[in-house]
Order: sequence, then structure tokens, then C-alpha cells
Amino acid sequence: MVLYIEKKAFNYEITENIINKFKPKIIEITHYKDIFNRTHQNFNYQKSQNRLILAVKENISFYKGSKFCNSRGYQNFYYSTQILGCIYNCEYCYIGGMYPSGYPVIFVNEDDFINEARKLKNAFIPISYETDLLAFEGIYPFHRKWIELAKDREDLLIESRTKSANVDKLPSNPPKNFLLTFSLSPFEINKFEKKAPSLEKRIKSIKLAIKKGYNIEIAIDPIIKTDNFKSIYKHFIDYLKNEIDLRTTNIEIGAFRINKDFLKKLRKIHLSEITWYPYEIKNGEARYKDEKEIIEYVKGLIG
Repeated sequence: MVLYIEKKAFNYEITENIINKFKPKIIEITHYKDIFNRTHQNFNYQKSQNRLILAVKENISFYKGSKFCNSRGYQNFYYSTQILGCIYNCEYCYIGGMYPSGYPVIFVNEDDFINEARKLKNAFIPISYETDLLAFEGIYPFHRKWIELAKDREDLLIESRTKSANVDKLPSNPPKNFLLTFSLSPFEINKFEKKAPSLEKRIKSIKLAIKKGYNIEIAIDPIIKTDNFKSIYKHFIDYLKNEIDLRTTNIEIGAFRINKDFLKKLRKIHLSEITWYPYEIKNGEARYKDEKEIIEYVKGLIG
């Protein structure tokens, strides 16, 4: 492992924990953007390297959730960006079109993020919109303080969305206002989710999360329209029904959609049928022309 570490980021628990655990090569830097924001970076090459950037986030403020995202009925909808970027390299993920670097940035001043969250009232707070926070749990227990915050503040709904199989690293008996949402895709779509755990491993994690007392949901989002789309998703839903009681599980469904500028950047990174599909561009977003029919078909399979 190689760590790029800001000078001011050394005296933090996360930094010390990672250094002591992995004994990495350390490259000291002045500011994370000196590495993260460089031009002409090779995103896919960087994804193959075991490198992280550790930094201190200044002037922390949470971002207002997009109108295109599920606010879960909360008027106050803000998301945290404690980590920028992801361990995985899913070909359809907007993160690839959003950031110039494949090296994730971990902001080590976690208490500042928690304290900022405490200022919010009656709010929905996703903590893994621009990363997969649980995927990093083997590096450091990032969820611990968020779960403690949820215990202290019943008026907050805190969500961690994931493809990870790291549920075994989470504490048991969390409060019901801490939500784990598992993103699932058919076996045939897993090939586009580079470095992410298989569907079987994610199902195993869901079952473990339920045993540990977690409030869980499933996100079949994004639905990818590929060859034999209907039969692929029928077999997928049949498989889920055999593994999980979908009648008692909340399921979020959405078809692939992305900001047109992010898609343009993704096409330079991934030469795949997803990035180069002939989407319809409306209001700055790329979507399937038959998006509604796609969603209704999958909903009908679930019943």
C-alpha cells in the first residue's frame, strides 16, 4: 500500500490506525488536490494500484441531496462526503465521471463530520453517496461513530449504501434509524462491477446484517438494459425470492441514468455497452427512452 498524506493529516486516529495496520510506503504532500486534481490521470491504472490519499477536510458542510434521489420523505436531506471515490470500479458509476483520480481520498477528521451532522434536525443523511463507505471498513471502522450518532439522535435517519461484503466488521444491534441499503445486480451485470463482491457474497452479507439486527433495504438500481434484459432480470428476481423474503423488505428500483457530462468522461474510461448505449439526453441527463417500461417490468417481477 502507498499513502499520500497531507502534512496536517498525520496526527489523527484514522491516519495512525492505517499506518500501524498496513505499514505502507508514505509520501507526504501539502494538499490532497495536488494528487487528486492532476490532469491527464489514468483512472483505470490507478484503480489497479493500492493507493489512498489521506487529508483533512476544511470548512465542512454537507451537500443538499439531489431532487433525483430518494429523500425518504425528509425535507432536510443532506449527504456527507467523508470519502471521495471508491475501491470498486463499476463501469456505470457516475463517480468515474465525477472525479479526475482513481485514488480515493479519505478525510481523517471524522469527528468534524459527526459534529456537523449533529447540527441537522429531522434529517436524512446518506453517508456513502460518493463512495462505498462499508468497502473501506476493513481499513478503519468508519461506521462506528455514525451508528453511535444514530443512537443519540432518533430524529436523524442515517443511510449507508453498499455493494460490500464487510458486514461482519460492523457492530451488532444498531438503532433502527441506521439503514443499510444493499445495491444488487443480476449475475450477468456483475461483470460491469469491477472489484465489487459477487451477488452471492452480497446476499450472504444481507443475511448476516439481518441477524445482527440491521434495518436493511435493497436497491435494484441501476437497472441495466442489456441483451436478454427481460430473462436476465426474471432469473435475478426469482433468485432473490429464494434467498430473501422480498415481501417484508423495502426495495428501491431505478433505471440507469447519469449526468451527460459525467457520461462523456465515463466513455473515455470504459469502452462498454453501458457507457456507449444510445441514451436519450434530456435536461442534462442521459436516460433510457423506455425507462418507465423498464422500471415497471422489474416491479412486476417482484409483485
